[in-house]
Amino acid sequence: MNIFYYDNEKNVYYSKLEAISAAKKGKFVNFYFYDKEFTQVDWKTEPPESLSELYKQRAQKIRDEYEYVIVCYSGGVDSTNILESFYYNNIHIDEIVMVGAFSQDSYAGSDENHNGDVFHNAKPTLNHLHLPNTKISTFDYTDWFRDTNNFTLIKTYGDEWTKYIGAWQSVHHLWWYDFKKFVGRNNNKKTCWIMGSEKPQFSSKYPASTSFVDLGCNDYGGKYIDENFTRVNFYNDIDPTAVKVMLKQNHLLKKFTQERKKYGENAVFDLKGEQLIAKVIYDLKNPILFHSKKSISHSISSRDMFMLNKTDSDMYKMFLLGLNTIKKYKNVNEKNSFMSRPYYLE
Repeated sequence: MNIFYYDNEKNVYYSKLEAISAAKKGKFVNFYFYDKEFTQVDWKTEPPESLSELYKQRAQKIRDEYEYVIVCYSGGVDSTNILESFYYNNIHIDEIVMVGAFSQDSYAGSDENHNGDVFHNAKPTLNHLHLPNTKISTFDYTDWFRDTNNFTLIKTYGDEWTKYIGAWQSVHHLWWYDFKKFVGRNNNKKTCWIMGSEKPQFSSKYPASTSFVDLGCNDYGGKYIDENFTRVNFYNDIDPTAVKVMLKQNHLLKKFTQERKKYGENAVFDLKGEQLIAKVIYDLKNPILFHSKKSISHSISSRDMFMLNKTDSDMYKMFLLGLNTIKKYKNVNEKNSFMSRPYYLE
């Protein structure tokens, strides 16, 4: 697939850092994500099926298309909904993968390295569901980070690896870029690894519209195909089953927003932001009991905190060199995101 950035002068950027540099020079930069295909979608027509039925159709289509199905499970709302879409419709999952620097936490269940969602949500949910025919894999990637040669982007680009890692320049995403290498090196089946990308980027302004943000589509290294392994976004994808899911989600959010306006702009709601969106588009049977903290920037993830305790390692040196490359284009702690063109719902 083709993911890139482009500006109002028709220049194309395959590196997000270069796109940021162009934006800082005053150019208007957009994110290209299946624009050709999505412009052909009738965004104004809501599918008649329920969301639960559409989630089932999406899960079944993925199961039918791949020999080996991996669900990447973080314990957050998006991946929990994916898990439930398979489980409660009796659609088999071959493997569930959970990832983190688990051994670097000072105690089990800590959120120091953004592992709290796994300990407090994912593992209890899996214990409750009981999946004897599904392989449950927990990857502590601490050992892989002891050697910079384990990572393709560092071996290929050296200290400029941050230019080629996608929308997030965090070291955490180095591991995901090499997902097949670490998870499925002996797997020769037609395999997909499913990501929960992502909740609708819905705008309630008239006319109501939606778009795609690079942070949810060009993340995890931005690598979608690696030999027999394909990354599949459960939500944001051009497959007809995913398109119907996105249409339904956005139209439900539009209706919710219109209904909310009846109560006035100052009406009190218990949830805000992403949690509010999730409440509208998900109906989870396994509640989310814990919410990990947000990362402080797109360059240093909460999952990278263990790096700060490894200052005598080669990986830490490469970590700093990567940050120095970022500084050429932006402030390290600066948050930057790019949106796709808008698609109008009315």
